[in-house]
Amino acid sequence: MAIRRCPLCFARIPAGQVVAYSNEIHCPGCRSPLEVSSGTRVLSTLAGLMAGAIAWNLSRGSSGMLSWILPIVYTFLAFSGVAAVFLMMTADLLAKPAEPTLEPVPLESGHARGASRH
Repeated sequence: MAIRRCPLCFARIPAGQVVAYSNEIHCPGCRSPLEVSSGTRVLSTLAGLMAGAIAWNLSRGSSGMLSWILPIVYTFLAFSGVAAVFLMMTADLLAKPAEPTLEPVPLESGHARGASRH
């Protein structure tokens, strides 16, 4: 199956929509609800964490007035950018399972709600 295509009607889904709405994607062709598979999410997170670790190691020896915050900022930017780009390139879409509907249970009028204490 092609990447970023609806599994039901094979319409292309834009990469920006996949990253921005990874839990609530609606196919532009058939309007069915879609979601990104958990395997793709794990791989994109792992790629982001590895990029963050590399950024941390490269920037922790910096000097200057902001040397204490630069490794954190660079790590955050590396994780965010790499995870998003990886998800854009490798997103595998699945049809979202239907959520169960809950029906209210009627209360019986003959029973007391609690014992009264006098």
